[in-house]
Amino acid sequence: MNNRVTNSIPLSISSLLALLISGCGGSGDGGSTTPPPVTPPAAQCADSSLDSGASCVTLDSRDAIVYKPNGEIKGIALFLHGAPGKPQKVSNIFNAKAITNDMQLLSVAPEGSNASWGWASVNDNATTTDVVFIESLFTKLRAENTITSDNVYVFGYSAGGFMGYKLACQIPEQITALVSLAGQFRGEFIQCTTSTPITLHHFHSPTDTDVPINGRNTGNIKSVNDTLAHWRNINGCDATSNTTSHPGVISSSSGTETETWQNCVLNVSFSNMANVPHEAAYDDEILRQIYSPIFN
Repeated sequence: MNNRVTNSIPLSISSLLALLISGCGGSGDGGSTTPPPVTPPAAQCADSSLDSGASCVTLDSRDAIVYKPNGEIKGIALFLHGAPGKPQKVSNIFNAKAITNDMQLLSVAPEGSNASWGWASVNDNATTTDVVFIESLFTKLRAENTITSDNVYVFGYSAGGFMGYKLACQIPEQITALVSLAGQFRGEFIQCTTSTPITLHHFHSPTDTDVPINGRNTGNIKSVNDTLAHWRNINGCDATSNTTSHPGVISSSSGTETETWQNCVLNVSFSNMANVPHEAAYDDEILRQIYSPIFN
């Protein structure tokens, strides 16, 4: 009797252990589980994850997000971010990827040099850090992508618009057109002595409190009226203009009125955006619909 009880205990424990091992994926065919695949981290550029179709170019320790079209490259689209801001943000505002695909332009959004202002954008004829950098970036992109076209379209948002105007002053012969969204001229017009015209389209809202349409003393930001008057003079425009109505560039805006001056060597236009704050969910398709004449 005692022997039978003693022998039955090890058998029960042994059976139980076998069941537990089998249930935990231990020995035996079909009991093992395959670990899930490890997803590699997304590629990074300028502190942002690169999306599909984008690549990263580095020059002088600065990153630039690049979109390259299929087929012949018909020029360069340069996207200049605000402050604080990142290349990915301004690329999204204007939809750089769509511009690349639709216009056959190589799009590039580099990092600025200035933590406070985004770029060394004040016009003083002394600070050329970002101008030299952007010229070198153009040279690098043309050489590496066999770009023979001289067309360069500059898209600036906020402080990127400030920098766009500096490029228009200092290297206008390298700029085909400037689209500035909520960012005007900084510095003194006497420091902008160029007589070379460029095509210009400026967007601004009277309700923008971050970068007021009338300018501000802090940062020596000129008014939009004075900024446009300076380029109307360079471009030889008449005092007369015509106005075209467009949809609002954000869902809550009542519309956009675009004024284009007459008989200019190259077009100068201003889009007055109704009820649009500085930081907004801009509709890139409507923006492009409005500024599309720069591509003509």
